Amino acid sequence: MQANFHLGFFLVVGLASGLRADPSLTLDELIKRNTEAMGGRAKIESVQTVEVNLHIKDPDFEVDGLYCAARPGRMRIDIMAAGKRVYMERFDGEKGCQWNGKMEKEEGATPTAALRHGVELPGNLFGLHEMQKRGHRLAFAGREKIDDVEYYVLHVAFADGDETSLFVDPRSWRITRRREIRALHPDVDPTKTTIESRTSDWRQVEGYWFAFAGEDVDLKTGKVLETSAVKEIRINPPIDPAIFTRL
Repeated sequence: MQANFHLGFFLVVGLASGLRADPSLTLDELIKRNTEAMGGRAKIESVQTVEVNLHIKDPDFEVDGLYCAARPGRMRIDIMAAGKRVYMERFDGEKGCQWNGKMEKEEGATPTAALRHGVELPGNLFGLHEMQKRGHRLAFAGREKIDDVEYYVLHVAFADGDETSLFVDPRSWRITRRREIRALHPDVDPTKTTIESRTSDWRQVEGYWFAFAGEDVDLKTGKVLETSAVKEIRINPPIDPAIFTRL
């Protein structure tokens, strides 16, 4: 009930602030177009594991990362600086943990939710067409014009009650923007702001489309908070399940 109330409120606010209704496309049709644009239902669901090697740049530092995810919804990211591992976060499907270079500890509720959302959102492991059967709610909120592009906007209420907005680009039918009120790194700084995550440089890997570039922008200030550049993506590599439960 709480998630439904929040979603309804989110829709009202969104429509009042620039979204416009568009009856020309249903939610199911929008999901179908996105699924086909990402490689198709069969290809997406054939992805059981994924390994992403990337470079991350913040205003104050640059690091490399190795992100691993596996169905039914587990993930881990190891952060390296000068070739040495300095940080790690993992989610085993129920709880999150982090290692800061000295000690490992269980994550709080907010950082754990951020890890869970990251693996559940379409684009890494799962497809948009899988979200509803995984317990999340989707609602078509109309269209919004950004930089001369009339995006289709989807509001998502996660199974845990948190929310986000996904922006589907009608030129490609891929999700190229996401907006939500959150902290960039809640385990480090819990201060929340409105963040827009933008993806670009789409490339096909074994028939599945991935974004190889991303940036997080504070919409209030226009400041770029973080950028990422993917070096390599491997689909269905062998991954030891133990990495999601131990250091």
